[in-house]
Amino acid sequence: MPDPVEELQQNPREAKNHFLRYMKDEFLTLNFYRAHMLYFIVVIAISSVIVYGEGVKNGPKEYRDSHLSYMDALFLTCSAMTTTGLNSVNLGDLSGFQQAVLCVLLIIGNIPFVSMVVVLIRQSMFRKRMSEVMKHSRTMQRLMQDIEHNRQAESSGEGSRANCLRQRQVADQLDRRKSSQANRVDKPVKIQPLSKRRTFHHQTGFGFVPTPWETKLARNLFKRVFDSVSSELKPEQHNYISFKPHLDSKGRFLELSEHDRLELGGVEYRALQALLYILIGYQLFWYTFGVVFLVPYAYRTKTREILRDAQPGGLNPGWWAFFSTVTEFANGGLNVLNANFIPFSGMPYILIIAGALALVGQTQFPIFLRFTIWIMKKCVPKGSRLQNTLQFLLQHPRRCFIYLFPSRQTWYLLAIQITIDITAWLGFEVLNIGMPDIDALPTGTRILDGLFQATGLRTSGAYIIAFSSLAPACLVAYLVIMYISSYPLVMTLRKTNTYEERSIGLEEGGDSAAGIASHLQKQLAYDIWFQFFAFFLVSIIERGHILRKDPGFDSFSVLFEVTSAYGTVGLSTGVAGEDYSLSGSFASLSKVVMLFVMVRGRHRGLPLAIDRSILLPGEELMQRLDAEYGGRGGASSEDPQELITNIGESDSQTGGLKSTEAQQDPERPTSRSR
Repeated sequence: MPDPVEELQQNPREAKNHFLRYMKDEFLTLNFYRAHMLYFIVVIAISSVIVYGEGVKNGPKEYRDSHLSYMDALFLTCSAMTTTGLNSVNLGDLSGFQQAVLCVLLIIGNIPFVSMVVVLIRQSMFRKRMSEVMKHSRTMQRLMQDIEHNRQAESSGEGSRANCLRQRQVADQLDRRKSSQANRVDKPVKIQPLSKRRTFHHQTGFGFVPTPWETKLARNLFKRVFDSVSSELKPEQHNYISFKPHLDSKGRFLELSEHDRLELGGVEYRALQALLYILIGYQLFWYTFGVVFLVPYAYRTKTREILRDAQPGGLNPGWWAFFSTVTEFANGGLNVLNANFIPFSGMPYILIIAGALALVGQTQFPIFLRFTIWIMKKCVPKGSRLQNTLQFLLQHPRRCFIYLFPSRQTWYLLAIQITIDITAWLGFEVLNIGMPDIDALPTGTRILDGLFQATGLRTSGAYIIAFSSLAPACLVAYLVIMYISSYPLVMTLRKTNTYEERSIGLEEGGDSAAGIASHLQKQLAYDIWFQFFAFFLVSIIERGHILRKDPGFDSFSVLFEVTSAYGTVGLSTGVAGEDYSLSGSFASLSKVVMLFVMVRGRHRGLPLAIDRSILLPGEELMQRLDAEYGGRGGASSEDPQELITNIGESDSQTGGLKSTEAQQDPERPTSRSR
């Protein structure tokens, strides 16, 4: 690499061009993470102006006999868009239009909706990519005809059999034409695993006494568990393709020929198309579920009296029920009823419906989504195109979607999620023994409220009792659970990454426990420094409140608030006599810090940059990794170099987030240099 100073002296113009190219590639090139964050920032900025402008237009009746400040408008819109749930003002003091804007933000900012947009973009790019390839590939034209085949044949299963027959005929023709190259198959390079020599505790870590999880018993236990989680995928049937696939332990297709590659691309396109409709139907179903069960119940005499007594001023029961449905499914934590769910303590109907929406909207979203696809596969006609497409989704979920995992990992995720929820419930019941407000509750109400609070503790932010009534030890337990709330989902997402080895630098063949440890280490490194830096800044800014011991202000409460914001949970120790979060009493500069915390916290659960479910068809990184993992099959009868060149040229036309260096089809493996 030439010396920058020397290059600047010898050729200033070229040095300037190199610098500008570097800045463009480094900071202006969009990837998934940057595009995701840009989407949130732009929407928050626009909606904050709308909410603030509505407050100015409607005059001083909005909030505390004064206009809603822009900082509070920005804080509320950021909290809604990131589905955090901290509120610097009471939502009941806002106008109906402002509440409606926040409701829309909760819908377009939640995990199911945003991930659905990712699928929509990938599907659109996939179709555009296939259209480009189809211009130069007779094989692809036949496959596209299969994709667009009359769906009326699906009910009888004839379409699937006809497609397989046609694909086999094409494959036979290609095999005969490339018989001279049939044996030219480059096997993937096998990287030998690291040596597993015995090591001693004084040779590992910091060389101190081993922690409980470093003991031989613990390591063996975790190794058995994680190895069983990532055992080799062995699906019984692959009816969606005409060739017999060769899969590795992560379900990656190996040694694909040209025809196999194109055929698999058609199947994946159909899977994305089906998944898009499933995600739309999934959200509409649960929104409808909440509205149907909550809106009529909200108009019952008893419920209307509770709403009127809890918040005088004419809160519309139907609007409360609809907003509660949206905020619970989005795990948003915000509520037009200032007291949240406290007035409904001990009311099973409302708490069960709201708790169920919170589970299916985020913490159990991957589990219920896979269950939905599995049910659909059982219900559609056997052998139909749709059933084969659903089978592909179930067998190769992480090729298509961020939050869809293989069967075994989904079961483990469910077990871990239930374990955390039960732990939170037991903590509520046991640690609050002797607390007057908790002991005053009837046994049934106490159990029900504890279970509901356990669901709200993870990410929904709904609460059933004032946190000032809880024991200090319970608050500490809640703090820890809020911090790790997203870890089960994030670790599963990282571990099931098709390109896991390259994403974290593992050697191929390394054990699963090492992979989990590496993911956990990187996630902790990503989280801890930022969270405690934010806590440090807020503590400096709010020093006066803390030293004066103003109501609600102490170091633990500030740490609790920052952790809740970073975990996008929305729970708060609050301020005595007020319903809004502790953030409402923060200085404006502290609120700015909290804005950064909420936005970054919303993005900590995203997949790594090297993840096939977010890469666009034609992206250079996707092609290179598919080639690295997939090996190379036989050459096509068509001119491969011409096809590659034409596909590479089409990158400049497809736009979006693709790299300008792409030179081949999404699934095309390249030969390794010898």
